[in-house]
Parts: sequence; structure tokens; C-alpha cells
Amino acid sequence: MTVNLSHLLSLPDAPRGLHIRQRIDSGGAGDVFLASDLTDQPLALKIVSPNWHERELESLRAFRRLPAHPALVQILQLGELSDGRLYYTMELADNAGESDYLPDTLELRIRNRTLPYRELLKTIRAAASAAGHLHRHGLFHGDIKPENIIYVNGEPKLADFGTLSAERSGTAGFRPDNPESGSDRDCYALGKTLYCAWSGLDAAAFPDPPERFDTGEWRKLRAIYLRACHPVRRRRFSSTDELIRALDCAAGRPLTHARHTLRRKLRLAGLIVVLLLALMPLFFFIRGFFQTRFPDADTRALLEPQERPDPVGKIVREAETWLNEHPDEVAQMEQFGLKITRDPEFGLEYYDPHNGVSGVGLTGLLEYWDCIDKTTGKFDGKKLFRRPILRNGDRTGNSDPFSHD
Repeated sequence: MTVNLSHLLSLPDAPRGLHIRQRIDSGGAGDVFLASDLTDQPLALKIVSPNWHERELESLRAFRRLPAHPALVQILQLGELSDGRLYYTMELADNAGESDYLPDTLELRIRNRTLPYRELLKTIRAAASAAGHLHRHGLFHGDIKPENIIYVNGEPKLADFGTLSAERSGTAGFRPDNPESGSDRDCYALGKTLYCAWSGLDAAAFPDPPERFDTGEWRKLRAIYLRACHPVRRRRFSSTDELIRALDCAAGRPLTHARHTLRRKLRLAGLIVVLLLALMPLFFFIRGFFQTRFPDADTRALLEPQERPDPVGKIVREAETWLNEHPDEVAQMEQFGLKITRDPEFGLEYYDPHNGVSGVGLTGLLEYWDCIDKTTGKFDGKKLFRRPILRNGDRTGNSDPFSHD
């Protein structure tokens, strides 16, 4: 009979009251072991390298002053070994191995491709909630990545606080080049982690999709990780709360209410909204038709004949000019699936296959675009009733319809 004792080699002396069973991981900051206490309760033990003693101790002091959070790994005990090295114990990740202990981490699930869509969103949401807890207390994690998200009793938790709020912390690929704040750094890292978890690819492949993927999932998640990791700082998520709302939207979380009467009112309101949305395509078509036929769109112009120099030609020229002067906006619309074609009578036609909406005219296009949710790509008809009527393709009265961005 052969016994494998390789996992017992080079194990250090255990702190008093602990028994070291197996080495889990080693790195520049120290070594992590599977250990147990006097009650045989399994836990993780980290022995910190001397060069990292002060840095890690400072981070742990700050971390242990925080109120507990369900998605943050708990630090159980701190101390020093007889040779002065710092050690501490913490919650142990679930065992994903068959014989030897193998910590259940997000990195492992990505590698094994065992992460369903909703479980992925739940994991990133939990990590974002934990990071937000740190932010609300003036701290940031600084090194969020798949291997630092573990599963304890099946629930995802953010781990590794050795470089808490350190300015030079982070891992290449998960750290922005131009961080605005600690919160910005963590939101960026969460976006990269979301991309890696969904695609199964390395952060260096961002933002390319894998060879095979679900287009529905891709449309929902792509908008989130592209915004979280946008190269322009002001375009990124401003907080983890904003990121969590986007994740909830991608998950399609239903709102629940305790009062039956409120649920009944909401159902009625939902039916009204559905009816309005069903009529929106017809509304846009009729409105675009009349506004292109009658650019002034006032009662006198409708009722009294007026001499107008080639109104159709003017409409076509205005649409042609706008399309030529705003290629970036046209490209952004097309990225969301809008199909825009030139029309000899109305200037242009547009069609959105995702929402089943079509129409004509520059004014109708810009009004419809303003009602598109730029995070989900869905049509939000309520925005239509909170905005002024457009004239000649202008949102604000300025010559540039995108000047308010």
C-alpha cells in the first residue's frame, strides 16, 4: 500500500492550539495552509512573510474595525509565531477536491466551466456588495480577481485583505490605468472579473467574446463589463450600488411586495404600460410622418396652405447632413442593433429588431434613441412623456442634438 505524504512535506510548526494539515497556496506575501483547531474545526491559516508583516498587519487592523458583512471572509484569530512572523486564521473555502483539499474559488469554477449564468451574476453581485461595504467605511479592496472570490457553505465571499487600500496593489489586467478612486479601482476589477467569469477567457482577451456563447447573455453582460472597464473614467460606474443595479437588471430580478393590494395595483399599472408600449411603434410612425411632412408642426401650418421652398428636399438634406456630421452617434446606435437607411422622401428610415420598432425621419429617430436604455438596450416609453417635442433633430434647442452629453 502506497501513501501519498507529499502534502505534509515542508510544513511549518503550527501556532499553539492549531494543527496544520496541508499547504494550500504559496506566494510572495506568505503561505496559506489547511488547519484545524482543538475542536477539529477546519479553517484557513496564513503565515505572512517577514517583508509583508507591517503592510498586512496594517490592513488587518483596518479590516477588523469594520462591521461584519456576509460576503466578506471573516478573520478569526491573529498572532505571532515564536520567530516573530505574523499569522492569522480565517474562514475556509469549501472543498472542491475529491481526495486532497482543493479550495472552491471563482477561478476554479471558471477553469472547470461550472458557473451557470444566474450563479455568475450572484457571485459578482456578492463581491460588489462586499466591496461597497468597504467603500462606505473609507476603504477599498484593491485586488479583486477570480482567485480572491471563494465559496463558503456554497455562498460567494470576497477574500484576501492583505493589501487593503494600498495605492500600488492590484493585479495586471484587473487594474485601470487611470483610477479615479479606490471605488473606481474595485468597480473596474469587478467588470474584468465578470468578463472572465462569463467568457472563460483571461483578462488579456478583454473584451473579445469566446468562440461559442449565448447571444442573449452576451447582450446583457457586455454592456455592464464594457462600462465598468471603459477607458474614460467618467463613463465608468460611479459606485458599486450602480453596478449592482445593472447586475440585477441583467438577472431580471422581480420586485416582491408584501401587500396584496399593492401587487394588484402594480399589475394594473403593468397592463397599462404594456398597452402603451404596444402603441408606441404606431405613435412614432405617425408622429415622424407628420413632422417630416410639416416641419413647423403647428396648427396653422396644418390648416393653412403655405409656400415652402422644397420641404421634402430640405428634410432629406438635414438628415443627410446629420448622418455625415455624427458618425460616432450613428455607430453607437448601430451597436445597439438599430438599422438606419437613407430614404429619398423622409431622409432616413430606422428599424430596431430587438424592440420591434420602426419609423421615418431624423426627429423620430432621435426621439426613439433618447428612449432607449443604454445599459439594457430596452425601450423605455416613460421617457417619452418627460421630454419636450423635438424640432429639426434638436433635443435642447441647440444645433447639435448630442450637445448635452
